[in-house]
Amino acid sequence: MTRDELTNYISMFKQNDYTCFNQFYKETSKQVYFTALGILKDHQLAEGILQETYVSFLESIDNFKKGTSIYGYLTMIARNKALNYIKKEKRVVHNEDIFNTLSDYSSEIRYEIGVDKILALLDKQIEREIVTYHVILEYKFAEISQITKKPIGTVLWIYNQAMKVLKSRIGELYE
Repeated sequence: MTRDELTNYISMFKQNDYTCFNQFYKETSKQVYFTALGILKDHQLAEGILQETYVSFLESIDNFKKGTSIYGYLTMIARNKALNYIKKEKRVVHNEDIFNTLSDYSSEIRYEIGVDKILALLDKQIEREIVTYHVILEYKFAEISQITKKPIGTVLWIYNQAMKVLKSRIGELYE
């Protein structure tokens, strides 16, 4: 989807015209879903956050500033909603199977080695989040920095450390 198409959709939404919402949702929902799933590790909860994200987005559409990345904006809403859910429920989330439902959600994505097993090798949630954003969702580090509200240098450092851990631990698995 081009930037112009997204801008047109936003303009239509601001005028309470939702005729193109299904196409907009289809194009942007994967990032929102995987953001929530990466934090919550539960398909149903991620689906709930997905819906809440779009409701919040549409309710506050007038606050969306032209030139802002729609993907980053939606991801930030989803991330905040997922983290707020965790705080509200006072749950500890262990992301052992982040992408347990990956093949159910998108048949076009195939992995030879289970992504859930690879991400489970990382000890910290923030490492799993950053690796997911960069490797799976192909976000740039600047976007990840905005989403996680961490300086870009910190994001890069966490990513590099996570990759070192993965290389080391994957090697141990196959020895």
